[in-house]
Amino acid sequence: MYLRILKKDLKRKKTMNVILLIFITMAAMFMASSVNNIITVVSGLDNYFEKAGMTDYYIIANSTDETNNIKSVLEEEKSVSEIKSEKFLCGYSDNFTDEKGEKISDFSNMAIIMSISEAKLNYFDSKDNVIKNVPEGKVYLSGPLAKDISKEVGDKICISFGNTTLDLEYAGIAKDAFLGSDMMSNPRCILNDKDYRKLYSYENISEGLFGEAYYVNSSDISSLEKTMANAENILFSGTKSTIKMTYVMNMIVAGLLLIVSVCLILVSFVVLKFTINFTISEEFREIGVMKALGIRNDYIRMLYLVKYFSISVVGAFIGYFANIPFGKMLLSDVSENMVLSNDNSMLTGILCAIAVVFVIMLFCWNCTRKIKKLSPIDAVRNGQTGERFSRKNFLNLGKSRLNSTVFMAVNDVVSSPKQFSVITVVFTICMLLVMILANTANTLNSEKLLFLFGTQKSDLYYTNTSRIIEVIGKSKTFEEVFDDIETILAENNMPGEVTIERMFILPVTKGNKKVNTTFQQCKSTKASDYTYSEGTAPKYENEIALTKQLAEKLGAEIGDEVQIGIDGEEKTYIVTAFFQSMCQLGESGRLHESVSIPDYEISSAFSFQIDFDDNPDKAEIEIRKEKLKEIFDTEKVFNTEEFVKDSTGAADIVSNVKNMVLVLSLIITAMIGILMERSFITKEKSEIALMKATGIKSRSVIMIHILRFAVAGIIAAVISLLVNIPLTKLCIDPVFSMMGAINGVEYEIRPLEIFVIYPVFITAAILLGTFFTALYTKTIKSSDISNIE
Repeated sequence: MYLRILKKDLKRKKTMNVILLIFITMAAMFMASSVNNIITVVSGLDNYFEKAGMTDYYIIANSTDETNNIKSVLEEEKSVSEIKSEKFLCGYSDNFTDEKGEKISDFSNMAIIMSISEAKLNYFDSKDNVIKNVPEGKVYLSGPLAKDISKEVGDKICISFGNTTLDLEYAGIAKDAFLGSDMMSNPRCILNDKDYRKLYSYENISEGLFGEAYYVNSSDISSLEKTMANAENILFSGTKSTIKMTYVMNMIVAGLLLIVSVCLILVSFVVLKFTINFTISEEFREIGVMKALGIRNDYIRMLYLVKYFSISVVGAFIGYFANIPFGKMLLSDVSENMVLSNDNSMLTGILCAIAVVFVIMLFCWNCTRKIKKLSPIDAVRNGQTGERFSRKNFLNLGKSRLNSTVFMAVNDVVSSPKQFSVITVVFTICMLLVMILANTANTLNSEKLLFLFGTQKSDLYYTNTSRIIEVIGKSKTFEEVFDDIETILAENNMPGEVTIERMFILPVTKGNKKVNTTFQQCKSTKASDYTYSEGTAPKYENEIALTKQLAEKLGAEIGDEVQIGIDGEEKTYIVTAFFQSMCQLGESGRLHESVSIPDYEISSAFSFQIDFDDNPDKAEIEIRKEKLKEIFDTEKVFNTEEFVKDSTGAADIVSNVKNMVLVLSLIITAMIGILMERSFITKEKSEIALMKATGIKSRSVIMIHILRFAVAGIIAAVISLLVNIPLTKLCIDPVFSMMGAINGVEYEIRPLEIFVIYPVFITAAILLGTFFTALYTKTIKSSDISNIE
């Protein structure tokens, strides 16, 4: 009996059942793929690190004469159980060209050129196999160098270093667990030992640096960090947890997709609730007759549960199989720089599908409680009691200035708040999802985050690693590099001042705590020009500012004294302020501009900042930006927004997720419009017939139905606009906190995009679906007034 009734019902309500099936399928697909992706990225990261042979602590040091005291310092530390090291050459984008002599990539960070025989970690090829040897004449590339080039395996790549040029064959991508994340982005070039020895010579020292990476296992990281504060020439140092955090964007994307999945399930529940309530109210006669025949409530409810169980099982089944290619597509970018494996992906997908079915059935059982309230007499009274002891709403046709069509549409909405609140909730969820992601993407691509990189606003930013390496290698000072760039600017009728934010790794001591940390300083600005969250900016040479994370690590508060070792001399400094920073994931400090440190002591630096003397407007700056790209033969000349985007490296990822959610939201709202309107037409068939009998034309009926959804869309837009900023902070502030901005950020709200474009687009999708469905009202005739089927 159940199957016969089910078959009849599925045929009778094809549109509603198909749309409900689509929602359940999407919910199951997104849930399974996002949960699998989170498991793959989070637990897969541990597996990846284990396969790569990652250690507890990492150090990168420069050494132009191949000497430093790092190994001896490590050997003195009792907690150290193992020390592994790799020698390498530091390169930059100009070192890599094709057979025509053109640069193959314009990456910003320092490249590490090494021999496979020096490898102490495991590096993997595109098929996730360990690279154990590299044939002579070939090269593996990792990170941005591998992503940016349009080269196929077998193509020629030239590496020039000093007087030596190697013509090599591209062997494929190398996956590097240590430096391969989007936040680290240091390209690694793995060569055959014979090829590497041709580059690794003292004749080439003027063109770059000799360096060494240390991989250390230790039983006491805090003790090791304190010991390493005595080491020299460190460019980078960090723990395994720090390296894991550099993969944070991969985890964030998976988390965003999980949020989308939850929202889809909520939408599915809203649609399901509406469908069940509508079906029960429509089938009052059948339910009343069954009760008159003595059929119990539970059996009647079971009729509906069988139907929705069948739909949810089919939807979950389709969603499970759809999640496999969908999940792989979402992980395609991540898998380019990670070795990912999830042995339980099939089981996870099945469990997610079962969970979706289980939750939907619980929800259905709850929604069918309404059946208990119906009685046999409802079948006689056409589902109405005829009792109403209050006004239906506050609108009055006689007093209203609205025309009859608009009045009837608004009157329907305010007369059935529960019915139209379902529509409004769904539209609000869809709008908010898009708005929150748009706010995040826009913020990651705006100058509002500039302060988080400890950088002042300039006209343009020019990234050139080779010029910084010249300073580290003691070939030039920063002043000489500034003069070179300023001369080029003046020769091209763009005179301006050049400066740069320098970064030093310095030992800091507070009581019995001692760590190496990164300090920023710019000689051309004042410490008071920067943004601080607490305290006052450093005014004197012996005053510094720290991030809250670093202060907590040292146990320091504002007003406390710390000791900092600079150029072999330890001095006392007073902490006067706290600030936020994304540098080193939030652990950094700022020195007063008068503190004297040799240029070659820097560990790194941001882009060269260019401020033109004639204060050009924005349009002229853009023209000069394009001109400087040609002059410097690089794409790494940015305006402020582009500099922030390049520094975060996350704006494009979030923007892609936003675009996907926007398309999904348009589809969802259009389907909701179709489902709801088709339901309303069925329910209001006699009312529509009555309107036509009184002389109301079909186009007016269609307009009334469209305007009802327009009112719901406008209400949803207003609600979304009111709550989108608080919800953005609630959802996204924790993300920025992971990256270092623990106090949150000011979000970039673009009014035209947020307040106009997205609400209009989504409302238009609603109205489009409603319009085509409302055309069905033309088939209803005035003679259908008495039709209650």
